[in-house]
Amino acid sequence: MPGLVSVKTPPDAPPLRIQVPETDHNNHEEEEEQQLSSEIRTPTKTRSPIPKRPPSPSPSTSRTKPSPKPSPNKKRTTPEKQPKIDESALDNPDLGPFLLKLARDTIASGDSPNKALDFAIRASKSFERCAGGEGEPSLELAMSLHVVAAIYCSLGRFEEAIPVLDRAIKITNVSNGPDHALAEFSGYMQLGDTHSMLGQLDRSIAYYDAGLKVQMEALGETDPRVAETC
Repeated sequence: MPGLVSVKTPPDAPPLRIQVPETDHNNHEEEEEQQLSSEIRTPTKTRSPIPKRPPSPSPSTSRTKPSPKPSPNKKRTTPEKQPKIDESALDNPDLGPFLLKLARDTIASGDSPNKALDFAIRASKSFERCAGGEGEPSLELAMSLHVVAAIYCSLGRFEEAIPVLDRAIKITNVSNGPDHALAEFSGYMQLGDTHSMLGQLDRSIAYYDAGLKVQMEALGETDPRVAETC
């Protein structure tokens, strides 16, 4: 068996150096402790790479709900429609009084004055058609024209009320009785009020004077109602 032979290191050879890696076992343990402590302080939640989809709406909520049926006891707020009246029906002698009553009821209820004006105008047309003959005085026509003029004045349309009142005065006749005299007196007094609202005081006083004369002829100068007019 051969023997072991030691080899001598030459005198000029550099000393042998052994390099030890910088990260030893102790440093590795310190890094694990730091990582563990950081995970304990700030725990992180693991997020799923796939985003969650929102829940699909149920079929009961996605469909349009039917509107609730109105309660039978609940009053409707929609305005009442005007009754449709055929123009050919104005020849009916019963239609004029009916329309005139509708006009007065509409004014009394505080409803639309334009609706009352429409009723009053149609009533006057019906009274005119149903008159006995042309030029024959009609007390009902005069009264309906008074209502038309009053509604015009309530709407601030004074200029349109004046010719209506003039016509109402012309179709009345004092000789036909106290009712016609009262209608003519009312027409003159209403004309005086209308011209007064327009600032035409001279015309207003003239119509007041004419109405006073009609009243004096019909009632007499000593009647207390004449004194009230004065």
